[in-house]
Amino acid sequence: MIEKSLLTENIIKKVVNKKYGIEIKKIKKVARGSANIYKLNNDIILKEFQSKYKKEDINKEVKILDVLRGEKLNVPKYIKTLNGKSYFIHKNRIIILQKRIIGYIKEPNTGDQEQIIESAKILGLIVKGLAGKNIKMPISDITEWYSEDTIKRSIKKFEDLIKKCVDKDDRKIKEDLEEKIKMLKNIKDVCDFEKIKKITISETHGDYSVQQFIYNKSGKIAAVIDFVSAAKMPIIWEIIRSYSYIDKEVKNGEINIHNLVIYVKEFTKYYPLNYYDIKYLPYLYLIQLLCSSYGYKQYLENKQNKKILKFAIFRTNLARSIYKKGNEISENLIKYIWELNL
Repeated sequence: MIEKSLLTENIIKKVVNKKYGIEIKKIKKVARGSANIYKLNNDIILKEFQSKYKKEDINKEVKILDVLRGEKLNVPKYIKTLNGKSYFIHKNRIIILQKRIIGYIKEPNTGDQEQIIESAKILGLIVKGLAGKNIKMPISDITEWYSEDTIKRSIKKFEDLIKKCVDKDDRKIKEDLEEKIKMLKNIKDVCDFEKIKKITISETHGDYSVQQFIYNKSGKIAAVIDFVSAAKMPIIWEIIRSYSYIDKEVKNGEINIHNLVIYVKEFTKYYPLNYYDIKYLPYLYLIQLLCSSYGYKQYLENKQNKKILKFAIFRTNLARSIYKKGNEISENLIKYIWELNL
């Protein structure tokens, strides 16, 4: 959940004038992303990051944007403070200004096939552009994703949440959590954890999805934003996750194998994947989906946010679909991508 903003309109006007020498006459709060965002004077975006983000995260993003801009990719541009810095700190929160990119954010799972292909292409170009640039990024230890301890902790977490399902309206949550426990207990029957270790770890966006795209009026991606979560991580996770959030055919959580193959195939035109990437692409995402309680936990705390519950149910439907179709997905990816490229 996004932390409450520590900014008011008067504070914004005062600190922006002091730090940047810019007079602010118009302020509008924007409901999007993992930061508190404000549109200033119609042409500037102010972001107040959550307290978990540090100056190292911002410096990393600045370097990434510079690199990708050099690769001719459309990304945001920071506005420097009067003393040449990319950010300032207000009450232990990092604040940045960027030039506004004109466009709109699409709703998840509303993309047509042309937009699906465009998303895969740009992800491929981002990963290719960041490769070998020696930008310091956190590295994901994928063995933590599917360790015995992780699975046991997740099962215990779900069992505890089930105990909180006391109302009649909680029946769906209880059924979903019970099914996630069942799938987790059988996960080793559908996936070889040892061979997953051979997948590609690469520099990538870290939170690449349709919610990080700004579209122009022609329905094309005008820019990719929010690189603050960039990391070295399993690229196949970023691929299938971003696919699952853009394809309109997946709006109910049912993977469209044909479209997923198209998505992965388009990505590989710009950055190579190995055999283990292709084979285990669905399973790494499945493990992450199964171990997550996000949405259910937050909803059960106050039973007010129906939107977050809907998202949790969507992700469980994704897990069901991948659990059921995992082998078929792998076989199709191998047949139509790996074997055709041999």
